[in-house]
Amino acid sequence: MSTSGPRVDTHEMVLIHRVLRREFGQLPRLFRSAADDRARSKVIGAHAREMLDFLHTHHTGEDELLFPLLRDRAALDPELMDRMDAQHMQVDDAVRALEAELPAWTTNADADTGERMATRVEATMPTLIAHLAEEEQKLLPIVSVTVTQSEWDALAKHGMSAIPLTRRLIILGHITEEASDAERRKFMQVVPAPARLAYKVIGHRRFARETIAIRG
Repeated sequence: MSTSGPRVDTHEMVLIHRVLRREFGQLPRLFRSAADDRARSKVIGAHAREMLDFLHTHHTGEDELLFPLLRDRAALDPELMDRMDAQHMQVDDAVRALEAELPAWTTNADADTGERMATRVEATMPTLIAHLAEEEQKLLPIVSVTVTQSEWDALAKHGMSAIPLTRRLIILGHITEEASDAERRKFMQVVPAPARLAYKVIGHRRFARETIAIRG
């Protein structure tokens, strides 16, 4: 089944996926870089907490607002959707395990705990990368002709509503960091004008400072 009207532009999800690939790909090194360094573990711990929340919100939005629509409306291979669900569960299990250890590690910078978290992320990355790639290659083309614009906008609203107001400019920096000029211009068109101005005036510099502190 396809919706009437123009196709939904789903490319913003590709930008979200870039954040997940990049930031989770860096987490093992960042955890290890903070071994026995409590000042640094506070910085890395806060960043890891934000990225875990970002990933959890992304998956929750798909589970609640997108995947049910696809199952109901699209002639999809059931094995594909079952695989999507299984990959979500596997990644979410790793997220919960990280969440259990992260608060204490953020405070004490225990090297063994940091290594355990780094290893867990490394073990989960192949599943996460495969999942994101399959979504982009097989699901997003179907999404573009299956969901309405208002349904797609609800998914974006779900993601934005989970981000604290004080962190939205930083997340905007993450989303646009690797975007081309054309991608950046297009994405910023859907950002409210006050937020666009705030990012231009202060947000970009704040993001740059935080990124330098995190990545070292």
